[in-house]
Amino acid sequence: MEDLSSTQPKPANPDASPSLPSLPPPAHGNDAEPAAASGTTQDAPSTGAEPSAKAQGKAPATTGTTENEDLTIDPVEPSAGGGASDGDIAVEIMLLLTTGARHPFRIDEKYLTKRNVTVTGKTEDGEMDPSSITVYTLKELILRDWRKEWDQPPREPSAIRLIHFGRMLEDRMPLNHYQFSNTSRNVVHMTVKPQDIIDEEEAAKKVKDSGHSGGRSGCCVIL
Repeated sequence: MEDLSSTQPKPANPDASPSLPSLPPPAHGNDAEPAAASGTTQDAPSTGAEPSAKAQGKAPATTGTTENEDLTIDPVEPSAGGGASDGDIAVEIMLLLTTGARHPFRIDEKYLTKRNVTVTGKTEDGEMDPSSITVYTLKELILRDWRKEWDQPPREPSAIRLIHFGRMLEDRMPLNHYQFSNTSRNVVHMTVKPQDIIDEEEAAKKVKDSGHSGGRSGCCVIL
């Protein structure tokens, strides 16, 4: 009988060598390029997505500025020059405070329309003339755009005193009466009348008015 204990089992694949493990084929020449290309293809979407993400992050910061930024009295003097730069007819005013601060103030059609100010004066070309507004209207505009860093605002525009070329501006007179220019900057000194002086003037005016309204004074006739 055949001794089965000494018989070696036959391999399932006769051609395979049992002593040598199978190894992957080496990469030669163009075999390595697909791997590198595939790696580049995978990185491309993430690289291209970065600018769009940054753009989305910057979008809220590029929102439009408020309309009132160019419609109020500026905090500081931006430049030494004056005059309107966009071709519109405007009155450029440099407000000089008692503290020495300088505040540019530009009055044009856009500004007056925003403030609901009706201007009837016209230039020689038929355009709206901002220098035709009265001094009192100018005081009203200054009071409406009163800056927070200034002193306590007065209760009424008439308490504001404006001086141009050494002349005290009267409320009822238009700006062009005092030769306000539409092409160069107009320097205006601004002060505020103290409230106690205003109260004294009003009290004196009431006493004066009451004296004139008493009618004819009595007289004595001797017969």
